[in-house]
Amino acid sequence: MAGLSYFNLALLIVLLLPAVILPWEGRRPPNLLYLVIAIGGLSFAALKGGVPAFSLSVLAGASCLVLVAGGLAILRSTTGFCLLTGSQIKLLAAGATWLGLLGAATMIAITAMTLLIVATAQQFRTVARRPDSGAIVAVAIFCVGLQQVLPSI
Repeated sequence: MAGLSYFNLALLIVLLLPAVILPWEGRRPPNLLYLVIAIGGLSFAALKGGVPAFSLSVLAGASCLVLVAGGLAILRSTTGFCLLTGSQIKLLAAGATWLGLLGAATMIAITAMTLLIVATAQQFRTVARRPDSGAIVAVAIFCVGLQQVLPSI
């Protein structure tokens, strides 16, 4: 099963790269990309643990989508801040299918802390470039996925 975990991580990296590095000509990546990422996560969950793991993977993705979208909607209605776009929320939810419930919670925490640090830094330097939140999300997914495959780091 260890070989399957490394293959899982390699495929996750390959699927995350288009969301981060491909030029989408000013547009968001297509929804098909997020669907492929989610299907990959669900497929590996089913291969690794059968129906129970598949169900937990679906729960992780759906929970992440509801939690992040709801939290950002509340934040936007109260403060007017728009931290993540719909595409980045979908990327978080698709990544959660790869990571499971605990991994999804860790990924959300990493993303939130990184965005908080970037927002704080921008407060002192107003001419700073807006951060690429999609890249922050992809790196958070990768970090948690890597930690799950190589738990000694």
